[in-house]
Amino acid sequence: MKILVIGGTGLVGSYLLPELVEKGNEVFALTRTNVKIEKINKLGAFGLLGDIRNPQTFKSDLPSKLDIIVLLAMPSVKPGQRMTQKRKAELRKETNDFFRNSMDLAVDYNIPIILPSGTSFKTENNETADETWPILRVGLTEIGKDTDEMVNQAIKTQIPKVIQLLYGKIYGNGGLFRFMYSMMEKGRSMIIGKGDNCIPNIHASDAASAIVKAIEKLPIGEKFIIADDTAVTQKDFTIYMAELMNKKLPGHVPGVIIRLILGKDFYEIVSMNCKVSNSKAKRLLDWKPEYPSYKEGLQATIKEIKEKKNYFA
Repeated sequence: MKILVIGGTGLVGSYLLPELVEKGNEVFALTRTNVKIEKINKLGAFGLLGDIRNPQTFKSDLPSKLDIIVLLAMPSVKPGQRMTQKRKAELRKETNDFFRNSMDLAVDYNIPIILPSGTSFKTENNETADETWPILRVGLTEIGKDTDEMVNQAIKTQIPKVIQLLYGKIYGNGGLFRFMYSMMEKGRSMIIGKGDNCIPNIHASDAASAIVKAIEKLPIGEKFIIADDTAVTQKDFTIYMAELMNKKLPGHVPGVIIRLILGKDFYEIVSMNCKVSNSKAKRLLDWKPEYPSYKEGLQATIKEIKEKKNYFA
């Protein structure tokens, strides 16, 4: 298959590109920086320089035929910085541009597209959310409110043909997790509030394998929760990470302090309780995570970091 990956040099893309190439696909990966073109080409894929927010920068370099598009690119959020309303509005516009232009490209080629989202559900007590639950857009996740409507409309009309993967918190040797690792190394990692809220997790390699399965199965018009098998609280995740790194156990910081320093939008997403089921993805995609819980995933990730194995960024 000829596959275009938009944002193929991020954390998930660093696992996805080699797997797609290994399976014999002809893979084109879009990146905004020249330095990553050579890295993409060394993997056996074809690097394309351009920005999905301005498709004219790369459309002439695309092949005449594609079979599917995978959107991974999302606006960057700098960890540890306060989220202002101005920046939140910018992120919402950027997200809309990423989705709209990628979906328009899929329409032009008359091919399916795999789109990303997150597991933004609010559960209580013993509740477990699945794909039938409404997505709750609160705090920073409100930047995806418009794209929810785009995707739902596309599912209804099948223009373009879409598949959407709803990821838990993605972690691995890169991205936001490297910031968390650095903070833990410096003894500055903290548990927010009581830390008794559950947040779904998924290792980046398992997120990539779910995309591969979606490409193979092509369940058009479906949404899938992509998270590991094990619910874990924010507190237990952080404590286990500290134990693996032989660091002192993190203390707690009151939620009101986080709201003041980083803003309400950030606090609302890290304090929401969310338990999810991945049974639909297992059943229809024939997918299962290599790392069924955060424990196996954290062990592998910290080992990679200590061995100085790098991804694209």
